[in-house]
Amino acid sequence: GPLGRDPRGPVLSVAHLLLAPRFSPVRPGGDASGAHWRPVDALLAPDSPLAFDHATILADGVERARSKIEYSPLATSFCGPEFTITQLRTAYEAIWGAPLDPRNFHRKATKTASFIEATGRTAHEGAGRPAALYRLAPGVDETAFVLDPPLRRPTGPAPVPPTNPLPGRMRDNRASTEGEP
Repeated sequence: GPLGRDPRGPVLSVAHLLLAPRFSPVRPGGDASGAHWRPVDALLAPDSPLAFDHATILADGVERARSKIEYSPLATSFCGPEFTITQLRTAYEAIWGAPLDPRNFHRKATKTASFIEATGRTAHEGAGRPAALYRLAPGVDETAFVLDPPLRRPTGPAPVPPTNPLPGRMRDNRASTEGEP
């Protein structure tokens, strides 16, 4: 960071980026007796409790994670070995911090070559018909594979699903052919 960012003198900061679906509970000790997990949004807020330029360092890491899942299959690691498109979309939405249009996401995720594949099984996720289960395509290395084309995060306002003027039964049939309930 820039000189003068810490009144005690020159300081070297090292940040590590770790993406994982779950973390172990924090075991505070020593000079970190108050350590605990916090939502990243709270730490990036204007009234962040982070000292010096640590909010900037954190923001850089968050941006790196958000951009990384655009072109890599890392988001699948936040799902089980088999997952629904809704579960995968939820992982993308949580990391990007933005809602995604379910139909567009389904189309992009299932049409991206060598990304995911259908298992032929289904899962019940509440009311409605069972959802198809998917898994990471065979031979894909989550850390090295590049999605082509990448799944792009939204850049503008949240997408608004179009209003469907079709009567109820036709609307239900149309939705089922698109792969999402």
